[in-house]
Amino acid sequence: MKLVWVLLALGGISIWLIPNTLSLLGGQHTFYNIDLNGSQVPCGKCHGDIQMELHTGFIHNNFTCADCHRVQKGVQYASGDDAYERLMYINVTGPSNIQYRFLATTIQNYQRGNFPKSISGEITIDQWAATGKDEVQFRDINGQYAGNMTPGDMGILYNYEKETEISTYINGMTKDTDIVTRNTTLDPRKIKVNKDPSGSDDINGAGSKIVTPGTLAHASSTILCAECHSEYLNNTPDTIHEAFIKYGMEHNTNDNCIACHTSTAVSINWTRPSTIAIETNSNGNNITINNTYATKTIRIETFGNMSADVIAVSDVTVI
Repeated sequence: MKLVWVLLALGGISIWLIPNTLSLLGGQHTFYNIDLNGSQVPCGKCHGDIQMELHTGFIHNNFTCADCHRVQKGVQYASGDDAYERLMYINVTGPSNIQYRFLATTIQNYQRGNFPKSISGEITIDQWAATGKDEVQFRDINGQYAGNMTPGDMGILYNYEKETEISTYINGMTKDTDIVTRNTTLDPRKIKVNKDPSGSDDINGAGSKIVTPGTLAHASSTILCAECHSEYLNNTPDTIHEAFIKYGMEHNTNDNCIACHTSTAVSINWTRPSTIAIETNSNGNNITINNTYATKTIRIETFGNMSADVIAVSDVTVI
């Protein structure tokens, strides 16, 4: 009888424990792709403190990470898994039966600039690559350029116009419906590229899985405040602020802007012809000025925040 009770107890524990254990492992450790080459871990996972500070402010609280850290030229997302690039080329020569050409290639090729910027109508993507214009290390396993291009008219020049990133999935399902290939590695050579600007490519038989190594800068690149606030900076009325701005631009830093425009305390060592000293103390809410004196003859004015320039968070008492 004791054995029966022991077995029942173990069974009860297993019924509760095993599903929760599997849920823990499956639910909390497979949300994101953590492949070394294609990590898709959200910024907030590593930079939660910055995200919280941003969203509790009142100036940039509606910004996303991408608004500032993915707007510089040459900076792309670190990964673009299970997708490819559809590049459009436009006829720049003149009248022709074919106005557009399209190239389906990997995101990596696009990020690297490993694609034609202009191409003649009679030249295929393989003919372009055969002249040594592509990057050999990014060819497919057959030594061919990883991409497929629609034909063009002879004697017509087509220039690169724009790109569109195309997912290999739709509503959580692979666009490749072939049961044999749908869960295999995407082969851009097998994509049946649509020649219509608004058309959809056929990727049946081309596969769907592809991990895109981040070929360009990591998402957290430095965006200078001046890039968004240049109009204000150009109208700066005094030479003091100009010095701060110039230093920040020359040293590729936002430290000067952050120091004055956030709650960060600022400590500045000045070297000036005349100097003044201000002795203060504070209880955390009010600042009391105990003494002011000059090393040379100089005019000193003190202001409370209800009369002129603000130098404290509350009324200032001058002794």
